[in-house]
Parts: sequence; structure tokens; C-alpha cells
Amino acid sequence: MPLAGPDLWTETFGFRPLVPVEGRPLLQVALDQRAWRGRLESRDYIFVVREVEGLEQLEQALRALWPECRIVRLSHLTGGALYSALAAMSLVAPDEPVIVDLADILFTEGPEDPEHLFKAQDWGAIVPVFQSTEPCYSYLEIEDGRVLRAREKQVISDHASAGVYMFASPQLYLTAAVHSLQQRDELSYRNLLFICPMVNGVIAAGREVLAPAIEAVQPVGKLFHI
Repeated sequence: MPLAGPDLWTETFGFRPLVPVEGRPLLQVALDQRAWRGRLESRDYIFVVREVEGLEQLEQALRALWPECRIVRLSHLTGGALYSALAAMSLVAPDEPVIVDLADILFTEGPEDPEHLFKAQDWGAIVPVFQSTEPCYSYLEIEDGRVLRAREKQVISDHASAGVYMFASPQLYLTAAVHSLQQRDELSYRNLLFICPMVNGVIAAGREVLAPAIEAVQPVGKLFHI
């Protein structure tokens, strides 16, 4: 989980992952709702954070909720979520699926057993999507059930990413990351590299991308404007 962005801590809300939603920390609400939650143990969670004042408060909260989780500290802002998530890859078991969850959209649907899906159909990536045309989201272009391309904050379809990106393996994540670096001029947004455009790297590697549709979503960003 890349939590090291510029909004990790703000004067208005404090630590964003800990903002209360229905009496619980936002991050806990988001991750506990995931359909695949029952297949994960606390040691499966890797949180990438950034050194800011009072970080110990966040780290203590993470360990209280996920006692065996791993925490990776970054000293500075990176060049985007692609890089932040890379910081955790050395702790991921080889040949196991990787789930990068931005925890910025609340939803309960999705694949209950991603690992089975990867093995059954040899998917390269799985990206849940919902219907929207708002420019604040990232999008996947889908034709006849096939994902053709993805863009960050560009409305290329009405299939918005739900902010969760599942890769078949750490190796494929790295392959997709290299593709984004090579295609930086086309795939970066505000000179930063994000996770959604990495879908293009999966496709370029000859792998198919599954984009299951989910219905009920609650964008986290909008919670901060209620």
C-alpha cells in the first residue's frame, strides 16, 4: 500500500489513513471491505510511508490493526505511486500475486480469490472498474471485454479504475514499471508515474487484463468535502 504521497498528512485532517469513517480509521474501512480480505493475513500487508512529523502515530496504528504488517519508510516524496510501490517489492514473495491498493475508493465487490483467477486464466493483471466520466479518475479502454489501454486522469472511456491493481507476480509488476519508464512522455501525469498506466505495460508484455465491473463505490476524496 503506497501511503507516501503529498496528502499523507495535512493540517486539516492529520494523517489521511486515520481519518475516522463511521467510527473507524479510513484505511481500515477500505481494506476490510475488500472481497478478498478473508484470504489475507496481517503479514501480507506492506505499507509504504514517508517520514513526516509524528509518523510514529501512524505506524503504531498500522501495527495495532495489522500486527505482523511490514512498514517501509521513505525519506522524501517519490516520482509517483509507481515508485512508492516499488519500495515494497523486495518484501513480496516471488511468484505470488501483488495487490496495490490505493485505498481511495470504498467498495465491497470484486474477486474473492484473485490468486485462483490468475492461475485459472493466466491473466496478467486484474483491475476492478466502475462507470464514470469524471476527470478525477483514471480510465481503462475496454472493447468486447478486452482491455486495450489505460490512462491516468484521462477520460478515454466510461470505465474508471477503482484504485486497486492486481499483478500476477512481482516480476510482471517490474516489467510494467519499466514500460512506464520507457513511455514516460506518454504515460506520466504532471510529470509523475502512477499505477493505472502500468496496465499498458502488462498488455505490451503479451498478457491479458481482466477488468471486473463493480457497482457501489464511494470515492474517499469526496468524504473530505462533506
